[in-house]
Amino acid sequence: MNLNLTPIRETGDSRNGTLHATYKEIVAKVGEPNVTDMDDQEKVKASWGFQDDKGNKGFIWCYKWYGLLYTCKEWSIDGFSLVKEIFGDKAIE
Repeated sequence: MNLNLTPIRETGDSRNGTLHATYKEIVAKVGEPNVTDMDDQEKVKASWGFQDDKGNKGFIWCYKWYGLLYTCKEWSIDGFSLVKEIFGDKAIE
C-alpha cells in the first residue's frame, strides 16, 4: 500500500464499520491519535481523523471501552472505504 495520509482535525459523523486491530497496528499505519480532545472524554479514549491525497476521509475511535486503551481490539470507524484500503480484512461493515 502506498497511501499518503494526512491527519485532519475532524471526527467521524457516524459509525459505518468496525476495525479489528490493536492500538499499535493503528498507530503504525495512521499515526498517533490526533482528535481525541474533540470527542466525548467519558466515552472515547482515543480517536483519529485522516485523509488520503484524493480527499477521502477516514475516522477511527475507541467507543465505550473501559479497559486499558492498549487492550482495545474493536474500534468504530467512519469512512469505511479508506479504512478498508488501509487495513484490508481487519475492517468490516
